[in-house]
Amino acid sequence: MKGLAEETQMHEFTERIGISQAEIAKLHEKSFLNGVQRDSTRVRFRVQGKMMERLLAKNQVLMDVILRQAHLKTNTFYFPNLLMVTDNHGVILTINGDERSILQAANLNNIGIGSSLSLSSAGTNAVSAAIDLQRPVWISGEDHYLDTMHNWVTMCVPIQPADHQIIGYLVLTAFEHISAPFMYPCIKSIALLLEYELRKTELQSKTWFVEEMLEERLKAFKLTLREKEVATYWLLDYDYKQIGKVLGISENTVRVYVTKINRKLKVNSKASLILSVLGAI
Repeated sequence: MKGLAEETQMHEFTERIGISQAEIAKLHEKSFLNGVQRDSTRVRFRVQGKMMERLLAKNQVLMDVILRQAHLKTNTFYFPNLLMVTDNHGVILTINGDERSILQAANLNNIGIGSSLSLSSAGTNAVSAAIDLQRPVWISGEDHYLDTMHNWVTMCVPIQPADHQIIGYLVLTAFEHISAPFMYPCIKSIALLLEYELRKTELQSKTWFVEEMLEERLKAFKLTLREKEVATYWLLDYDYKQIGKVLGISENTVRVYVTKINRKLKVNSKASLILSVLGAI
């Protein structure tokens, strides 16, 4: 019974994350039409120099988040592996893993930072398939187009922080037979953490922009420095208690300041205060 349950679970997983032979055949055909040679020992495209600097700058927010994640800087898996993050076109931005696997990938496939795992560069692989299908993909063995990747077991998960926009891909490659259902939760949990940090960074960036805009708009009114601070947080929808905590004053003092602000701007509600400030020139 246990064997049947495990077989059923594997079948369901393969249906959801795996890739059909029909899909593999189409990707192989595209690889061939793009001129990728199966016996090639190098991916075709690798970004270097100034172009790589521009690519990293373009993906600066993602790179900053990656640098804050310890598990993306050290090898945390017990099996031979590569853990990579690519941009949304499949170009590797970071690569980690055990030393032997990193050297093997570099020597056999010219894979490292800047290498493209796109369909036109490396043929059918988990990254090019995920880009083509716009979903998580698991590929193993000879389903890889390049002969030098036939000992790979690879899981690729899109990094998709918001609005259904994929900004990159997280890739875990093993060089021995590792169960895909084991690999998936490992890589998915890392991807979810990256997405959370990216959303938080975006929110902080938006908050900073709004604060700057409100500060500029409030200059049009004869408010004291403290009144401007209170007005900014009040317009950002902080309540009395939250404003008091941020500024180190009591709730009652915050209420007094809000009353003064309303009086100076000749308004009687937060809605009218917002309209007054946003209309300031």
